[in-house]
Amino acid sequence: MYKSKLIQYLSAFSAQDLRLFKDFAHSPYFNKHEKTKNLLDYILKVKAWDSPLLQKEKAFKKVFPNKPFEEQHLRTVMSYLVQLIFRFYSQKHQESTPSGQQIAVLEMALQNGQKKMFKSQSMLWKRNYLKSSIQDSAYFLHASRYQRLLDNFDINYGNRASGGFLEKALTNFDTYYIGEKLRMTCEMLARVQVTGQHYSFSLMPELIAFLKKEKTHFESIPGVWIYYLIYKMMTEDQSSHFFELKKRLKKDSSSFKYQEGRDLYTHALNYCIGRLNFGETTFKKETFELYQQMLKNNLLHIENTLPQWDYTNIIALGCDLEESEWTEHFIHQQKQYLPKAERENTFTYNLAAYHHSQKEYDQALRLLQKVEFTEVYNNLLTRILILKIYFGTKDWQALEYHLETFRIYLIRNKNLGEGRRKSGLNLIKYTRTLCRLLEAKNALSKKQFDEKIDILEGQIKGDEKVLSKSWLLKVLGAVTIAGI
Repeated sequence: MYKSKLIQYLSAFSAQDLRLFKDFAHSPYFNKHEKTKNLLDYILKVKAWDSPLLQKEKAFKKVFPNKPFEEQHLRTVMSYLVQLIFRFYSQKHQESTPSGQQIAVLEMALQNGQKKMFKSQSMLWKRNYLKSSIQDSAYFLHASRYQRLLDNFDINYGNRASGGFLEKALTNFDTYYIGEKLRMTCEMLARVQVTGQHYSFSLMPELIAFLKKEKTHFESIPGVWIYYLIYKMMTEDQSSHFFELKKRLKKDSSSFKYQEGRDLYTHALNYCIGRLNFGETTFKKETFELYQQMLKNNLLHIENTLPQWDYTNIIALGCDLEESEWTEHFIHQQKQYLPKAERENTFTYNLAAYHHSQKEYDQALRLLQKVEFTEVYNNLLTRILILKIYFGTKDWQALEYHLETFRIYLIRNKNLGEGRRKSGLNLIKYTRTLCRLLEAKNALSKKQFDEKIDILEGQIKGDEKVLSKSWLLKVLGAVTIAGI
């Protein structure tokens, strides 16, 4: 039984949802079938989902005491319990959307001819609707259903010349449709960039032309205009759309529920990353400011946890942009929100990165000695930071030894993707070339040295696969201006 759908579904519940489901299953309104209650109680008393106690024969004995084992009887009860799980999910979803609940009440009141209930609940819905700060697509769908119900109420009770409710219902439905179409189109465009999938974007030219024509109306609706800006940003080579989007996100991200607000910022961040990959370093500041906006708008954390890559990316940007005071505060203040399993390693690595940016190399190295990453990409970051520290201290012997062990690690590690392996090997190659140029500097004329540096810079800029490319170019720039 422990491999059944029933156990799979129950084992995926959180502890809180298991308690709620137990209450739901024991409610006589939702479930009058005693055998399902008995089976659920037995399952929940077992502490491990793969326990031998969940064998069919043992479960049957608890649910059907004093009866010989018949698998089909147990399967029937299990099937009832699975159906009850589906009802629980449905009920929980409905309870999570108060506006949808009120619409359902209005529908039942109208269906049952309860005029007073309909009128009182209609006024309540309108008050809540007008006070709502959330204006996503669902907001307009519920508004459309509400106006449609008002129209039906008037028709049912003799007022056929109603106050334009049907027209309002259609207008709100149009807004819902346009917002959803834009949202899904932007999601498909993002997938095209990642996977190369091909999609048909039907009616989009006509829709975009319509939105341009009706700009005055739609730019006041965040659930439409923000997606319009994302679409334009993703399909046209004009950074002006990004900058307008950034302003609107700062102003209107509170108009969306948490996940959608975070998704909107993800579109903007992905655009910045794309510009950075093309060498447009000015977008570091834009990326950093987007993260700061997310932090301020409570969109950075997921269930009170800060993803370690967001934490690391923000600190790297803060260091690069020399936002030292803010970055140091962020490192310590946000540590508590990191995933517990990697908290100390992630914190220690990033604190070392911060000290490296302050040229406090000894302190950075001491911290890195405490880091024990097992995940490949984290390990890669640590090795790159050690490379930068040895270069900063001009410990050429230690650097050469580290470059060789790093090279062997990249070649032997089977968990690295080929692109990342190649990028890492190129970082090592270009670092070694630079070191040899610096060693030979005194034997070369200034003109010869500068020419070789220029050639190396051109090679790095023209190579798409180089880890820490911006760091290499920054170091070359320092060499060109003042030497090392």
